[in-house]
Amino acid sequence: MASKKPYHKEDLRGDLLKAGRAWIEANGHVGLSMRTLAQQVGVSPGAPYHHFPDRRAFLLALALDGFREMLAQSQGIAASRADPAAKLRAMGTEFVRFAEENPRLVDLMYESELTSPALDEELLAFQQQGHTALRSAIDEAMPGLGEEAADLRTLAFWSAIYGFASMRRKGVIRPVPGTTTLTALAEAIVDRAIVAALAA
Repeated sequence: MASKKPYHKEDLRGDLLKAGRAWIEANGHVGLSMRTLAQQVGVSPGAPYHHFPDRRAFLLALALDGFREMLAQSQGIAASRADPAAKLRAMGTEFVRFAEENPRLVDLMYESELTSPALDEELLAFQQQGHTALRSAIDEAMPGLGEEAADLRTLAFWSAIYGFASMRRKGVIRPVPGTTTLTALAEAIVDRAIVAALAA
């Protein structure tokens, strides 16, 4: 009888995260258990605990990977030579795209046991990086705005984008006259949010 393929430390952790992300995208994070995860990967029920002390730690690792993936794109846009409005447009539409392609992962990142009743500090650090990327474009466009006003405009812009993406994920957004697709509507929402963020 052939022996089961041994798992090196890196292999098992990576396989667990890959299986966990696939499970969440298919079923959501609420019903995911470490036992189910072990079955998905084909290891003993106790094997995942060598890498993750509990279910929450595993979910946190998945959420952090989601933030790294999402912010890598946003930070690249923020560092580009595009004009500020173009940067905001690219970051806004990129988040809407990411939320559309990874709806249940975004729920885990922003609306889960990791964020309520208290936001995990590691997630907060990533959210602050996202805020900084957006604010850098607003600061570039309006350098004399002042810290408090710049933060307020950044928050208003982000609220519009996240709110639209959230409602779209929940199926309560429909195309409106003048737009032919939800993609076109998303682009129009981002553009209106830019106008408000950069208004004199």
